[in-house]
Amino acid sequence: MLDQEELFRLAVNAMESQRHAEAVVLLKQGVANDGQDSRLHYLLGAEYAQIGMPDRAAASMEQAVALQPNLVMAVFQLGLLYLTQGRPDDARRAWLGLDILPKDAALQLFRLGLEHLIRDEFAECRALLTEGIAANQEVPALNADMERILQQIASHDAEAAQTASQDEASSGSANSLFLRGYAASGDEQLH
Repeated sequence: MLDQEELFRLAVNAMESQRHAEAVVLLKQGVANDGQDSRLHYLLGAEYAQIGMPDRAAASMEQAVALQPNLVMAVFQLGLLYLTQGRPDDARRAWLGLDILPKDAALQLFRLGLEHLIRDEFAECRALLTEGIAANQEVPALNADMERILQQIASHDAEAAQTASQDEASSGSANSLFLRGYAASGDEQLH
């Protein structure tokens, strides 16, 4: 029988090695053993997000944050998960948990940038995400995610400029931009 620390370490190793099924089994066992271990709920949520189960990811991250509100990476990722699910109000509410951080903390800068993105304030978003990337030395993978958002903004700006130059105003343009952005987010099978 594995103890909690062994389950945690083995699960992290499985996650790092992309052994998703093994990681989920280990994390679920750890949560079953001790439902109060916020680390395991957080990692289970991250793994569910990785394998494309956003509802379970949100539920696990919500539990992690409820158990340990100062688990700021879980707070940030929960908000990001809500944002990718088209739930900006829930994202903003989740990110209130980041108020404990200094204003110049990377997660705080990312949060503020993404809040500008929600309001279609692309220049402000771009500036804050860039500043956050420079401030974030601890989690390179998070910088990569923010870089992808910056690339999507650049693509959106290029499409908007092209559309404006062609003077193709359409009542459904906002919806089609959203759908194109969504389809480009990793559903290679659809293309």
